[in-house]
Amino acid sequence: MHCGGFDVSYCCVIPPYNSIQAQAIKSGKDGGVPRMLSPDDGISLSYSILDNSYSEGNKMKYWLVAKDIGGNGKMDEPGDNMANYVWTHLFIYKDLEGTVPEDWRTTKRLRVGKDIQVPIDSGPTGKSISGGNLSYSGDKGGSKVLTDSLIPEVKNVTLTLTSSYIWDALGLPLTAFNDSRRKGTIRTVTNSDFQPYQRAVVELRDRTGSPVIAGGKKVAFFGTNPVDFPNCHVCHSGNGRAAKLSRKEGLTYLDKEYGYWKKNYPDISDFMARQSQTTIGILDLHDRRTGTTFLKEYNQDASSNRLGSVGSVYCADCHGDNISGNLQSPRPGATGYKVVRARQLSEVIHEVHHRVVPMPDKAGRPQNCQACHPSHWQIQEMNDPASNPFGVVDEEGNPRFSDSDVRTSGGGCYLRRDAHTNPGVKPPFFLNEIGKWYLKEVSMKDETGRAVPEMRGMYCSNCHSPLSQELYRQDNLSDAASQTGVTLTNRPMAEIIKATTWGDIKKFKESFADPIVDTDDGALLTYYSKHTGVALVRAIKGKGGKLKLLPWNAGEGEAVSYDAVSAGKDWWLSGSEPHCADCHIAPFVESEGGKYFPIDQPNKYSLYRYSKAHGNIACQSCHESIHGLYPVRYEGSKGTVDLTTHEQALQFSPDGKYAGPVTCGACHRTNSKGVPVQLKDSGYYKDYWAAVTLVHFMREGDQKLAVTELIRKFPYERSSDIVARGWK
Repeated sequence: MHCGGFDVSYCCVIPPYNSIQAQAIKSGKDGGVPRMLSPDDGISLSYSILDNSYSEGNKMKYWLVAKDIGGNGKMDEPGDNMANYVWTHLFIYKDLEGTVPEDWRTTKRLRVGKDIQVPIDSGPTGKSISGGNLSYSGDKGGSKVLTDSLIPEVKNVTLTLTSSYIWDALGLPLTAFNDSRRKGTIRTVTNSDFQPYQRAVVELRDRTGSPVIAGGKKVAFFGTNPVDFPNCHVCHSGNGRAAKLSRKEGLTYLDKEYGYWKKNYPDISDFMARQSQTTIGILDLHDRRTGTTFLKEYNQDASSNRLGSVGSVYCADCHGDNISGNLQSPRPGATGYKVVRARQLSEVIHEVHHRVVPMPDKAGRPQNCQACHPSHWQIQEMNDPASNPFGVVDEEGNPRFSDSDVRTSGGGCYLRRDAHTNPGVKPPFFLNEIGKWYLKEVSMKDETGRAVPEMRGMYCSNCHSPLSQELYRQDNLSDAASQTGVTLTNRPMAEIIKATTWGDIKKFKESFADPIVDTDDGALLTYYSKHTGVALVRAIKGKGGKLKLLPWNAGEGEAVSYDAVSAGKDWWLSGSEPHCADCHIAPFVESEGGKYFPIDQPNKYSLYRYSKAHGNIACQSCHESIHGLYPVRYEGSKGTVDLTTHEQALQFSPDGKYAGPVTCGACHRTNSKGVPVQLKDSGYYKDYWAAVTLVHFMREGDQKLAVTELIRKFPYERSSDIVARGWK
């Protein structure tokens, strides 16, 4: 999500960052055992993005935005631009393996963006949007960079950007605009130009680099790359609610900005003029509210560098942000303005919007989640907020679902798109007691609390909630796949409600599980404004005052929270993200954490995007990414937000019709019930859903077991019993 748009001339909230990830598997359609392929097999994977080979220019303005990296008060070096500036808090010493030499003086660090400059149209690891070869992460994960924490004694924190057994191209500055349709300058972009579900194509190549041919055609598949930016302009420009508030307070820079572009550039679209108006208006509000001076040198008549020596503003210079790997506040190397230690980026943005424009729908759920977050459709005519009846807000930022259910809106990265919001999804769901509660009390009820025959689905605040954080805090697992150890997620609802709200059912629903908008410092505001991260580690001062760090659940030492270590708190990390395990029975849960510490932690669940199961296959390889889970809603090409992901699923479908999660038949030779032939001499052979359960139980190392050993380790249980336990 490119906050603030694809032109960062005035401000960059989150750097452009889209990744292509893939896994390569040799099929067992001949009856053999499928296996995952690596470079050791003499293969490579090339990538490209269909009809999208560049960004900088008439799609994006990033490298052409000047920013003083060296801090000499001048913008005189080739690398003095925002595309380099935003990454300078990350460094390596010699490689992307995370190697830290014995002599690791800071003078030996190679800083990304400064010592290792980011090529145009490329990500911080050097991969280009124009295509190339994917890198392989191996068994320990790949693309490891380093950064420092808030604690002076804790330096060289390793951030593993890619989980194990993945081929990838990281951090591509992708836009939502196709080459063939993007004409004119960047000033001419309109809503109708957006194609938010881009197609990334991956091809298998042999030892010589030549395409592998099978069945007379290249071995190639495509995947979905969602890319968009939020609707800031509907409120912060034109006659939007925030723009009116600015004028009421006497702030006029936003209108001067809009007037400049309309007067001097006849080709500019109203959409792009409002983007510039929006950013200047937001910076003006920020200066008024917090005392910053971002617009102190603003020149409304300048044809370039309109903020003067201040340069474009990077929000993470003051606001810690784990998603960009910035654990410190102020960010080291910030230039152009005075920096201070400010609150975590995601937290403060969400809190301000919940407090100032709460926008409850009839059920009390916050419309601003879907109103702000990306909401473009692949269908061009659906991208005009004035005529699209499914959009949450109109062209002035006024909410449309205050007297109805926001979940019935459409478009964008989530609602009425993926498995959690697709009304056509059918069981089995494999739900635990919490999941069953959500199905009955949320998904199958309308905005008035009445039962409905068709699923309304979940909403953003059901997953990104105080409940999910509390469940994570309570976990102290001994085995993630079987969910043994200390956890609340496999307990009856009465115990869960007692443990979270002392038995107060109303508070559990409205403050924890299905939090409602409350402007008087209620559940959602507390969630963002007063959130305290879980314990990251425990610390003991050893001999000579040296700090010794122990696991978070050690029996000794003082707890050190994420808040103390990272200015990003635990937002975007496992501690503040929802987990499959919150609502689903084992083994339909994530991998155990700790392998990618501090992004995740031992004895707790890792993030979905880092998790693996059967044969080291990533959860995402079979289910798609967390906000596009198969099956996505499909009602014909004109009624579908995201046709790309639907068609992506069909590539792996044995019958070319099933667009749900990838089935066994995609890789295995199967019987008529879809069960792999390797399970012939077991109870699993005639029981598809039992076989599905088996592969979710299998974790790293289990793929090496013989079939007989596998069945002995995971005794057969009838799918009817599993489904009954995890659905009805």
